[in-house]
Amino acid sequence: MRPTSSPKLRDEQDRLEAMRHNHGRMYRCKIVPSSGPPQFGEWFASESDLNESRRSLGRKLGERYYCETKKITCAECEVDEPPKVISVL
Repeated sequence: MRPTSSPKLRDEQDRLEAMRHNHGRMYRCKIVPSSGPPQFGEWFASESDLNESRRSLGRKLGERYYCETKKITCAECEVDEPPKVISVL
């Protein structure tokens, strides 16, 4: 008879597998004007690529600029986290 794995052991194996299944992160600029809805830039492969794209653009008085990040996922991934603000640009 084959031994069965306990639910606790299986949960830990699933967690470890999810940690190994990492595709990286992507980054974008979030602009929040003093009035009106937030505006979002395109996604970049690195934070430095995002900052480089922002260098040529002027900033408007009263707008706030943020760097957001999000995990890259694939069809097998079940986790789809919302973007998180990680810095002020």
